Amino acid sequence: MAVHAASRAASALAFGPDPERSATLPGTYYFDPGIYAREREAIFYKSWQFVGYAADLGAAGSYIAAFVLDQPVFVIRGKDDTIRAFYNACSHRGHTLVEGRGSKTIVTCPFHAWSFDATGALKAAGNAENVAGFRLEDFSLSEIRCETWANMVFVNLDPHAAPMRTMYGKLEQEFRDAVPGFDNLAFGRRDQYDLKCNWKFVFDGLECYHCPHIHPQAMGTDQSFMTTTWDTYEYDRYSTHIVRTDRDVLRNHRERLPYPINEGDDVVDDYVWYMWPNYIFLAHPGPANFHVTHAMPTGPDTVHRTVDHFFVADPPSAINVAQMNMHRDVIVPQDRAAMEKQQLGVHARGYRQGRLMVDKERSWRSEHGVHHFDNMVWEALNGKNY
Repeated sequence: MAVHAASRAASALAFGPDPERSATLPGTYYFDPGIYAREREAIFYKSWQFVGYAADLGAAGSYIAAFVLDQPVFVIRGKDDTIRAFYNACSHRGHTLVEGRGSKTIVTCPFHAWSFDATGALKAAGNAENVAGFRLEDFSLSEIRCETWANMVFVNLDPHAAPMRTMYGKLEQEFRDAVPGFDNLAFGRRDQYDLKCNWKFVFDGLECYHCPHIHPQAMGTDQSFMTTTWDTYEYDRYSTHIVRTDRDVLRNHRERLPYPINEGDDVVDDYVWYMWPNYIFLAHPGPANFHVTHAMPTGPDTVHRTVDHFFVADPPSAINVAQMNMHRDVIVPQDRAAMEKQQLGVHARGYRQGRLMVDKERSWRSEHGVHHFDNMVWEALNGKNY
């Protein structure tokens, strides 16, 4: 009888718009190929996707090649100083045109040497003069949306998408307000991870209910250096979360600090910004710093995650290196183990979905940040049909 009662209780759970009464997303949302196929079309092919940094496109002809899932794209700065984006496919027979990063005044296809300028116009095609009715203007590259935002370059495969500054409101200004000298930060290092979990588990971590259990060095023990805080501000397509550093530790128990932090530093508290659909930006306590986390699915239950670190010091100082290493060697392994074990667990036949633990106070133990993200996923796939 207890088993049947539990089954009835589980079947009554449902994801809904009210975070205080909502279940989690169904377990199948984390491994079902059909759900993943819908996400590709409804989320990733219709959202702003990161390809690189404006600093790497400083001169005319500079380019960056990237992928939006399986879609090859590249961005290039023209002689008119405009950055444009195109599908990375020759309009002759589809061969990719460029790889990695570099500089070209003319983009020439390696296959048959068709040549394009930085506006995407076809400039030359061998033997074209002998082909009936051939016109160069009929074979320009296929251009896609491109915008520079917060010193980063993004593309969007959806021609009707809202501009980034409309979609993400004051987020860019929040970066500058929280991180002094934001526009002068220099690239320090890129860390990369291939995770055996669905991409959504990266962003389901937008809560601190787990922090004392998964990150005890940071929160929840007598050796932690952060307070039990998770101040949250939610907006249409992004959210801001702040964890406060324990000032008493800064003054009287500095042996608990993972690296030197001072009350007069540029950044004293820990900032976590989420941006739809697949970004987390961070600023950690210490001298001015900023970290770009980008998660790109590689399948229904795998994801490639990059973390780019930026600092005022160039090259990074010893404190900067310690900060990067703490994230790479301590925080990421802790989160990775939890995400990959969730991926194993949601496959269990006895699991359907759980209950989001959201309280009215939106306390540090509340999972309202998870619901904010999951609700965007739900509406992208199902509209407001709950």
